[in-house]
Amino acid sequence: MCATIVDDGVGGWRHGTDWAFLERLAHRWVDGYDWRATEKRINRFANDRVPVDGANVHYLREPGSGPSPRPLLILHGWPYSFLGYLDVVERLAHPERFGGQVADAFDVVLISQPGTGFSDPPARPKSPRQLAEVYHRVMRDELGYQRYLVDGGDQGAVAGGFLALDHPDSVIGLHQSMLLPRQPEAPLGYGLTNADASAAERDYVQAEAARFQRDGAYFLLQMTRPESLAPALTDSPVGLAAWIVEKYHSWSDRRARTFEEIFSLDQLLDEIMLYLVTDSFATSLWSYAALQTDPSALPPDIRITVPTGITGWPDPWNPPPPRAFAERSRANIVQWTQPPRGGHFPFYEEPDLYVDDLRAFGRALR
Repeated sequence: MCATIVDDGVGGWRHGTDWAFLERLAHRWVDGYDWRATEKRINRFANDRVPVDGANVHYLREPGSGPSPRPLLILHGWPYSFLGYLDVVERLAHPERFGGQVADAFDVVLISQPGTGFSDPPARPKSPRQLAEVYHRVMRDELGYQRYLVDGGDQGAVAGGFLALDHPDSVIGLHQSMLLPRQPEAPLGYGLTNADASAAERDYVQAEAARFQRDGAYFLLQMTRPESLAPALTDSPVGLAAWIVEKYHSWSDRRARTFEEIFSLDQLLDEIMLYLVTDSFATSLWSYAALQTDPSALPPDIRITVPTGITGWPDPWNPPPPRAFAERSRANIVQWTQPPRGGHFPFYEEPDLYVDDLRAFGRALR
């Protein structure tokens, strides 16, 4: 494995994954990394798979402390998985064990996106809105939760938004770190917004378009040619690692810490290994492919009405929008926070801030 990495003389992260870092990662992979230890961490919690539309959907569940913990559905995005939340599950379910109040406890449910990790792929690619329906059926029909909170980032934020839109009687509150879905006048990455937008709103979408021009090739490739990309990366573990690790580097908040101070090599290898041991990298891209026919935009003149919390992490890939921009697609924002630290992966980068923010949102809805 290590022999596949040959120094190209360029160095650094400017053109993608740094090969010197990739070599260190590969050496750890073959000498010291222990997937069995990760399996034990997973199995500390209750895991199951339930059939939805003929495909088994994986979830991890930790019942909360106290007499009335509220159900909390956490939805992951790409290129991470439910593994990213393992270290915060107990804090959310049992706050009293960590200096908190039992009244803040949640029944925590992590669902693996269909086609990712231990969830089977659907018969055909499902869009975020279609995935939202799968998640609702797991929560209501399989787990018996008639009412629940939803938290999501990245693609999990998109599906969570559609859950709140389509099932407002079931979703107690929506907590997001990415403002999607949003109004159709502001399609993601095009630099467009409403005709009456403020200068701050226009600046926001134009900066977003510039980021897509600079760093969004992965998005377009995974949306339009996933079946060409996947064989190359699944055939080469180091190639898959290079593709994934670059996103963790680019999207994390590295202003005060180095990349290797934020993420351990084993955390990165866990996420990579999950794709490999389940042979799910190809189908993890299907939700991108489905965006060609079912874009992640709200219907015209529709806003999400359930109580909403927006957390604007200083994410290099997805910085927070102006609040006025968010209010065009969210009618009931009850919490708006902008933490001082943390990027696209707050549960890894700043777990204490992530947990505190979710607890505060839960308290706001009592």
